[in-house]
This record gives sequence, structure tokens and C-alpha cells, in this order.
Amino acid sequence: MNDLMLIPGVGESLAKKLADGLGGESAAIRAIREKDIASLSEIDGISLDRAIRMVSEFSGGVENAARNKDGQKLHNAMIHDIEPFISSSPGKRKLRILQPLSVDSIEEINDRRDRVSEAISFVSKYPEAAENWVRIAKSISPLKRANVKIDRLIVVQNSNDIEHLKTVEKFARIVVRESRETWRDYEGIPRVTWIGPNQPTDIPPGWRICSLGDSLWKMIPELSLRFIESNYKTLFAMTQLRELEIGPCGIGERVNNALDGLDKLESMITREASENAIEEVRDSLWTEVKNIQNSVDDLIVAATQEHRLSLDGSEMLSYYTDSSGLQNRLKYEVSESIEFALEEGRGRLEKFLSPIGIKAPIDCFQSDYPCLFNKTALATIEQEIDLLISIKKDEILRKKVQSAILLSDKLNKSVSEIIDVDLWIGIARWSKERRCNLPKIINDSSPSCKIRGLRHPLLGVDPVPIDYGFGSLPGQSFDGSIVLLTGANSGGKTSLIEGVGIILLLAHSGLPVPSDEAEISLAEEIHIMSKVIGTQSAGALERTLIGLASIVGSDSKKFVLADELEAITEPEAAAGILAGLLDVAARNSVNAMLMVTHIGSSICKKMEFKARVDGIEAKGLDEELELIVDRVPRIGIPARSTPELILKRLEARSVGTKSEVFKSILDRL
Repeated sequence: MNDLMLIPGVGESLAKKLADGLGGESAAIRAIREKDIASLSEIDGISLDRAIRMVSEFSGGVENAARNKDGQKLHNAMIHDIEPFISSSPGKRKLRILQPLSVDSIEEINDRRDRVSEAISFVSKYPEAAENWVRIAKSISPLKRANVKIDRLIVVQNSNDIEHLKTVEKFARIVVRESRETWRDYEGIPRVTWIGPNQPTDIPPGWRICSLGDSLWKMIPELSLRFIESNYKTLFAMTQLRELEIGPCGIGERVNNALDGLDKLESMITREASENAIEEVRDSLWTEVKNIQNSVDDLIVAATQEHRLSLDGSEMLSYYTDSSGLQNRLKYEVSESIEFALEEGRGRLEKFLSPIGIKAPIDCFQSDYPCLFNKTALATIEQEIDLLISIKKDEILRKKVQSAILLSDKLNKSVSEIIDVDLWIGIARWSKERRCNLPKIINDSSPSCKIRGLRHPLLGVDPVPIDYGFGSLPGQSFDGSIVLLTGANSGGKTSLIEGVGIILLLAHSGLPVPSDEAEISLAEEIHIMSKVIGTQSAGALERTLIGLASIVGSDSKKFVLADELEAITEPEAAAGILAGLLDVAARNSVNAMLMVTHIGSSICKKMEFKARVDGIEAKGLDEELELIVDRVPRIGIPARSTPELILKRLEARSVGTKSEVFKSILDRL
């Protein structure tokens, strides 16, 4: 457990739980290294979040760029939006590890971009293969180990041997043989694993001769069958993926590499025809026996239909005094027909048994007519069939165990890789559905973004594409790192700032963004602050101000998106507070801030630095009294909140006292 315990947060208890749940320490480390969130989170006591933290710590403790709960909530909403496009359940769970990363993790970000770019190319070039992938990959799950007790007796030479078999004793009963005991004392037990000297020369079916150093599956071969049964859907899906025609592309190469070396997988999970044939003979033996008996009787009746027996007077008197003579005479007359029918019946039984190599006994009939088979002969045939089945099953078991042992490590890696490929294909399918594109990443610049055709994917409607940006990218039309967004109520300011936040979060996650084009200069941190409801208490206000001061005063590269922060206190005081925060932020090029506000002019009057002020303008009301809004912000041009338009609508839609109240308010604006 020592290597597992080197991972921060993994103590002795958790290390044991990981090793027991995944089949050993090396398997546990492989799952963590390959970010197999699905397998890790299926272990009792390990939640999805804990599995994600464990993988992150193993990878060097990469910190999430989304530094507050509002940013994380928005990113989680996008994860939830992508999830249905991923086919496999473990792929959906693995999606959770794709958190936004700091610019310091640019190698990981670029690796993700490369993977999603490959997947987008695959989905675009090979749509039929992509559809088949979705159908097949739904059955893929992490491989489960068989954790059941097997009806097998393991016989060891002495009690010291049991100490070496601590893992084995969880799956089968172990006994220490007495000094005078030989293997014959255990003869008759159907499944025995003999460890040590004095083993049988001719190994009975179901027995295994092993040494203490042999693998678990070699000692208890039934575990490999349970493994195949428990994972049949996944293993069968892997054989289907081997037959999937994927053209030359990065995804095709990854899939081929993942499935390479699994040639014996199909035979391992397929029931052999010879085993089926023997069981079919056993299951239909008595039906066939009855059919043969009836057919023999029918042949005898048909053959004797034309026979006539003539007797003279002396013969009649002779048979009258000796009836046995008449019986002998009758037998003589029909003996040839009966012998022929019986031989036909025996031949039919011989033919029935020939596919499994068993011969019909010469003397297999108990009576000629009515025809009845000898029960002892049939019991002998049944015993031979049962022995054949036992031998065949043991032979097949040996083959499957051998294949399972050879393929087990490869299978775990292959399934893990296929789950990863499924994750990226799902993201590519989502990207196509949402008309996303990978943003261009700009290096060596302060935090900035320039977006063309931004579409908020979570509004539930087809959104108006918007061009927008802020920062200091060379030659961009959205110059300015401190930006105030003003304008109409219900004009889309909050949707725009959320849309920008989604672009930034996905770009820092290495994922496509919902826009036609985007250029992003990455930051170390992303801070998103949603609208505050109601004036805060003194204690809450103090905590908020301390948090804001820490954010704008640090030297970390950061994006800050805030929605109506003026709600933290009364408007006049809020304007001064926000002006002071924005001035501090403007002094350092590491800050890029976008703030939605209704008091933009008041803030700007109190600022030393000049902020860019954009506006979303409401032009009036239409015939149905809905706001006419140009949702594309005008850069550098402030816009009013236009509460009078809202009041006009309320006045027009109200009657009586309410209408008078709204008119009174309008008269004073």
C-alpha cells in the first residue's frame, strides 16, 4: 500500500479499500493514473467528488481556475448540458474531471484541445461510424471483479501455506490435509485445487494442481467465468467495436491501439458449439428414446401386417396341449421382422449419439415388442454423457482461464481507453449540436477575450448571436480591461455576462465554446459573481468587501465577471466602493473585469481611471407591449435602464388603483 499512500489524502484505510476494490495496488494506481473516475467511484465509500479529488492530487494537485461557487455552478451547468451526448455511463462520470484550468496548466489544456479536435474530425468525416459508436458504447462499463465465494476446496500441505493465501481464502474454502491423507481421500469432490506434493497422476475433471505462487484465477478458475458473466455486455461491446469500420484518423488510431491484442476476446466470451452439442444430446435423450421405441413398434406392426399362419389339425391339437410351442412358432414367423426393426432402432440411437462420440450398446433393449430400452443401458449412456460434459466444461474452462489471465490487464487498459474516447466523441457531438468551435488561444497577453457570434446555450431558445469582448488583445475592437455593461432591464445583460463566463470557463477547460469564433488570452483565475439579492448585513458586507479586495489586489492573472454588485449596499455608497475597487484593478494589467451595473455613470464619476462603458439599448414597446431591445451591446456607449418602459407596460396592462399607482410613478421620472 506504500505507493498508494504517497498520494495526498490517501491513508492506510483508503489505500486498502482501493486495492481490495480494484484487484491490487497496481490496478488501483493504474485507475488513478488513467483517471478512471467510474471505477474509483464505484468502490464503496468513495464518492464521485472524492474520486475526482484523488485523480487531481495524483496529477500534481492542479487547481481549478473557477475560484468561487457561482463560477463552479455555471461550469457544472455546462457539464450537465454536455452529459447526454456521451454514450457510456462511465464516460459521463469522467466528464466531471474536465474542470477549468489555470494558464499554468497550458499543456493539459492543449492536450484536451487535441483530443476534442480529433473527435470533432471523426464525427464530421465518418457520421455513420459515429452513429454506430453511440449505439455500441452505451454498453461499455468499467470491468468488475467477481467477489463471490466459489464452491471449490483448496487443499494445502500445512497451516503455513494458508498465510500465503490470504487473498484466496475470501473466494474458496481452504483445508490443511492430514499427514496420512492422500488425494484419494478427496476423490468424489467435484472441484478441488491441490497444492503441494503427492498429487494425482491422472487429474480428475474439475481438479487443479497448483503451487502457492499461482494466480488467483488459476487456483479458482470459476472466478474467470464469473468475470466474463459479470462483464459480458462490456466485453461483447468491445468485440463489436473491433468490427467497427473507422477511417484513417486520430480517433481510429486510438481505438485500434486500444483494441490491439484482443483477438481471443470473442472466443473467450462465446459458448463453444461442442459444449452445446453435448448438452443438446443430454437434454433430448429421453425424448429420442421414446420416439425410437414407437418407431420400432410401428416397423414391427407394418412388417407383420401381411403375415399369415396356417395350422393343420394335428398342429392345432399339439399347440392345444403345449401353448409354449405355439408361442415359439409365432416368434419364429415374426423374428426376422422384429430383428430388423430392433436393428433399425439401435442404428437410430447410434446415429443420435454419434456427434458426441458415444456408441449405443449392442444389447440395449429390454423387450422386443412392445419395444422397451434397457434402463441399465440408458443409465450407462447418461453417465457417459455427464462425464463428457464434465470433461468438455473443464477443457473449455482451462481455455477461458488461460485467455482471461492473458487478457485481463490488457482488457482493463482497453476499456479505460475506450471510455476516454467515448468521452471526447460525446463532447464532439455536443459541439456539433450547439454549433461550437475551439477558441484560438493567445499567449503572452494579459487576460482578454474577443468573441464573434456568441450564443448562450442554456437559455432554452435559439439565442441572438452577439459579438463582444474585453481586454487588450492587439488590434481588437473591444479594447479595455475594465468594462461596465449598462442598459435596459430584461435587455439581456445577465445573459450576456453568463455567456461570456461560459466561453471563458470552457476555453480554460480545453473545450469548444458556443460561438462562431473566439480568441482568448488565458488567466490563472476566473471569478464569477452572480446578482446579489437584497442589501447585505454589516457582517456579510464586510466579508464581501474583503473577498473583492483580495481578488482585485492579487497579482494573479484573472477574469472577474460581476452582476449588479451595487446591491451590496445603498446606491451612493455602492458607487464609491465599486469605483475604488475598479481603480485598484485598473492599475494592474493582470485584471480583466466586466461588470453589469445600473449605476455606471455614478461609478465613472468617482473613478480615477477611465472605464469602458457599453450599453444594451431598449428602443420602446411593440404592439404587444414587449420591450424592443437591440441585444447587441454598443461598445463605449452607455445605455439607460429605461424603467419608464417597464412602467408604461405595467400601466397599460393594469386597471384601477394599480394603473393609477404606475402612472403616478411615471409622472415623476
